[in-house]
Amino acid sequence: MGSIYCPDEQFRFKKYKFLAPTTPEEGCLEIITCQLKDAQTILTRCAQLPLTPGTGKLQRKIQAEIKFYNQCLKGKIKKENLTGNNLPYLSSLIDCAFRVEGFKDVMKPFAFPENDCLNDLPEEDYFERPERISVDVVADGGKSWIKVVARKPEALLASIMGDGEYGRRTLMHQIRDMVACSKHHPHLYTIPQVKVLFACSHPVPEELKTIVEEAGATVMTTIGDKPSDDGFDCGNGESSTFRSLRLEEVPEDAILNLDVSTMIAYVSALTNGRANFQFQENILSEQAESERKDPIKPVLEQLFEKRKLICCHTAFKDFTQITKLLAGPTENAATTKLLNMLEIVPDDPSERTSELDFRGKVKQRPVVVFGTGDSWKAVTVTSNLGFLRAAAGQGLPFVAFVHSPRALTEKKEATATPL
Repeated sequence: MGSIYCPDEQFRFKKYKFLAPTTPEEGCLEIITCQLKDAQTILTRCAQLPLTPGTGKLQRKIQAEIKFYNQCLKGKIKKENLTGNNLPYLSSLIDCAFRVEGFKDVMKPFAFPENDCLNDLPEEDYFERPERISVDVVADGGKSWIKVVARKPEALLASIMGDGEYGRRTLMHQIRDMVACSKHHPHLYTIPQVKVLFACSHPVPEELKTIVEEAGATVMTTIGDKPSDDGFDCGNGESSTFRSLRLEEVPEDAILNLDVSTMIAYVSALTNGRANFQFQENILSEQAESERKDPIKPVLEQLFEKRKLICCHTAFKDFTQITKLLAGPTENAATTKLLNMLEIVPDDPSERTSELDFRGKVKQRPVVVFGTGDSWKAVTVTSNLGFLRAAAGQGLPFVAFVHSPRALTEKKEATATPL
């Protein structure tokens, strides 16, 4: 005799005991076959989503459902145990992921900090609150957290009003958890908006809408018609823990904090029309080839246009020392022009950067540079992807626009071969 058990409270798997292989109870076979077919269809659709950390988790949830129904075909199970299944929820979640603007992830976990000074939950919520939550769909590039609800609104309302199982956290509690947690995970320095999608054909009672809104969320009535590819970037070779902003995602009123690597790239002879060289140093030749294919200067100029540019004192000092030592005449002229466009600000790393451990790619200078940008709520422009990945790996993702690196090359042209 065996049993199937899944401790996840979102899923209905309780201990179903199966006897030796036998024919399912009359009326069960048709239900099992139909639901198994639905689960396999849902799994196929899930495989078409962009690859994220959450889509793998979602696939495993669906595969667990398929395993359950395959076991049902072999064992004796009561018909009533097949009525409450998770397939509508899983199907609705995938449909939401396909249709929202700026899809980013599914079933994404977010943790509460150990010292939660921002918590304003009711006392009973605070003591029962989980250490982390799982957001069904992260959309709008990270600006929206969506909870997908497939249950009938009437049943949800009855549960909230006290007809549910004792001790079970209701939809209202879950929304409060999401709203409280969102305050600790801002996107572009803005708290994500919590939304609830009622994925059923039944109209949502006004009373339920009011409860959702009073808990701090909004009710979604429609989903955008565009596929998730419209707002998702998964082909840039970045770590799953860090995602660079794309040019169109940088707000028009954003403050730009320039890293040393960006200032060097901006004034480099390579990016100012002199990339047609084969250098003795392989890395410079590779950068020149990259520049000929994908020029950086036009991108940076478009990014800089009409935006406030800053750099911290540490970045300014390092940049000027590097250019004095390595820059050629035209690169020095470009340096003077760039510095006239900048506001030099004092080093002022944000408080949260003090949590970073100095190891590997996480060193003091980038912590000061990126941390100052964080204090200014700025978008840091950089080619230092290694630091961003390492910091994100420690749980601190920075807001950044990443470009390819470029070195100072004017003095190297004397020993280079013109193309």
